[in-house]
Amino acid sequence: MADSAWETIVKHLVEASDEEISAEDVTNETLLREDLDLGSLQAITLVMDLEENFDIAVEDEELEKLETVGDLHDLIETKLEAAPPEEPA
Repeated sequence: MADSAWETIVKHLVEASDEEISAEDVTNETLLREDLDLGSLQAITLVMDLEENFDIAVEDEELEKLETVGDLHDLIETKLEAAPPEEPA
């Protein structure tokens, strides 16, 4: 999986995690809480960064359902696909 959304998500996850991980260690099956040790505050900060980066909004209910990096990636991809196309300047 080498799309830019994936790379951006992984970059933010590596920065947010308290664990010593590299981007190569992160897969779709990587657990956000158990493997990356993301606490509530880190998760909120991560999502805020991703919302700003991708110009999307993630609801609290959606955040609570996320268990794996794949879940997070799928949510962001779904929101990006649903977003209206940008108007040319």
